[in-house]
Amino acid sequence: MINIFFLLILFSSLLGRIKFPGLNIGIHYLLLPAFSFGIISLSLKDTKEFIKKNKIIVISVGILYVWMWVSSLTSQFPSTAITYSIKYSSYFILYFAFLVLTFRKLKTSSLTFYYRCILYLLQIIGVLGFLEALVPNHWIFELLKFPSFYPQIGSIMQNPNQFGVIMGIGLCLSLTLEKQNKISAIELYISEFIFLISLALSASRNAWLIFLFGLIILLGYKVIDFKRAIAIISLWLLCILTIPVSTYRIGLGDSKIFPLINLFSANPSEIVLPSPVGTALSRFALWKAAIIETIKRPLTGIGVGVFAEHIGTKVFGPKGFHAHNIFLNVLVEEGVPGLLIFINFLVIIGSKVKYANPVAIAPIMMFLASQLPDFFAEDYTFTTIEFYFLAAAINSRKLVPENSKAQSLTPLLSSEL
Repeated sequence: MINIFFLLILFSSLLGRIKFPGLNIGIHYLLLPAFSFGIISLSLKDTKEFIKKNKIIVISVGILYVWMWVSSLTSQFPSTAITYSIKYSSYFILYFAFLVLTFRKLKTSSLTFYYRCILYLLQIIGVLGFLEALVPNHWIFELLKFPSFYPQIGSIMQNPNQFGVIMGIGLCLSLTLEKQNKISAIELYISEFIFLISLALSASRNAWLIFLFGLIILLGYKVIDFKRAIAIISLWLLCILTIPVSTYRIGLGDSKIFPLINLFSANPSEIVLPSPVGTALSRFALWKAAIIETIKRPLTGIGVGVFAEHIGTKVFGPKGFHAHNIFLNVLVEEGVPGLLIFINFLVIIGSKVKYANPVAIAPIMMFLASQLPDFFAEDYTFTTIEFYFLAAAINSRKLVPENSKAQSLTPLLSSEL
């Protein structure tokens, strides 16, 4: 039954646009905590044991939650901040459920089932990206997708940036699982095909950099060697030079040779994308606005969700523009104490996962790095998967000598899957 709840959580995270009947609220805000409580209720004994053995983690999460409410209750926009605090409460319940789930399963079996489920979910999202590229007005996107950024592909994610990042993470996950003999070579080849093309279709520079960062991490853990990395990068570059939207993103839209697909097409693609200078300047404008607001309210911040609803609109007009940096977003919305609490939480996690399995470590590092030039908390699919890896890393750690090198951990930790 617990495995069913886990699958329902993954499915519910995709329902961000569907409203609960009779209520003007996304159905996922109700389903995610409901299924999370299902996991906790079936694991009460393990919940008590987890709390007993991981008091520091539980306390740090509790402080994060309490300060979120302090910032919201003292906000100049209490209605907005309280609304977002209620919505984000589902994250804390979800994360705690994942902590209990991974703690319970590592006592009795392994986490292979859950990693494979996440991999298959990412493959489905990637295939839907193919569908969007071919039929952007398909009914499934009208039902599940947020505003389209076509010709950039975002599948059913909120934005092409999230889609691209999650595809890069999926590829690194599949490489690690295959290295540890948890998926077959055929499954890996299918993953490489889906994720590499999807990564190019996203036309997200953030995602591309994070993908390269992920390969460097896998090289460090000896999950792949340089020959394998070069082969993967070569295939990825071929996809970029073949697909029009990605070719335009790297500035080769006026080339007579690229994109390569135009050599076989009677009607060359004409694509207009925002300029790199324009997107960079927009980030600087948001960062400047965040710093100004922080100076005004350095202690408790402006309140959770307030920047995107009230401050970002002063910069660009439409709602939804956050501070485009996870640390700066926490700083402006929860003040200096909130940022220090958040950094302390990350430090505690870092100390817990120092010797965790690379199957969890690589995605965690990629998730965090991707939010240095962006902020993805509002994408529930992205954050749900992120929280699972955080929980799995914390519970999958093993005690090894302090002078052990990270490169030697793969064979040692593969049994934890």
